[in-house]
Amino acid sequence: MLGIAGLPPESARNCLQELFPIPSGEFRKSINGNLLFLETNERKRYRSIITCRDVNSPLVDKIWIGSQITLGCIQNLWQSISPGSTEAQLIRPAVEGSICVVNNFGDPIKFNSSDNQVSLYRSYEDVIFLCFRPWLIMCVTDFSLETDEWKMDGGWKLVLEEV
Repeated sequence: MLGIAGLPPESARNCLQELFPIPSGEFRKSINGNLLFLETNERKRYRSIITCRDVNSPLVDKIWIGSQITLGCIQNLWQSISPGSTEAQLIRPAVEGSICVVNNFGDPIKFNSSDNQVSLYRSYEDVIFLCFRPWLIMCVTDFSLETDEWKMDGGWKLVLEEV
């Protein structure tokens, strides 16, 4: 779900999203030969590649290298709620209607949500899991368009990094 108006009809069906963290540090070897990852926890951002097979491509006048867009992800993010706790702060804003809370067996748990806060109606002795599709503010770093003339089939690829 791209947060821009006027996507052409039949331009964003059959999409696939890869979402992966951008490293905020580097690997180093200690003097004993142990592998260490030195990072800063303040800067946890995502990179995404969206590929789509459809009839039309997205608007290239709205999506260009360097453009900033709001992306309602296809990919779910998961978080845990500690035993005994009834509150969780989402790590990113959630796409409306995408929040789901379950126990360890996948049974739904009743909850209330407001802004980026999820509240359970009672506490549980076990870890509780919540998932949601995040809204990410991203910058276009690359894109490509593809068309098969004989099949009148097309596709596109969009590479994004969270700002």
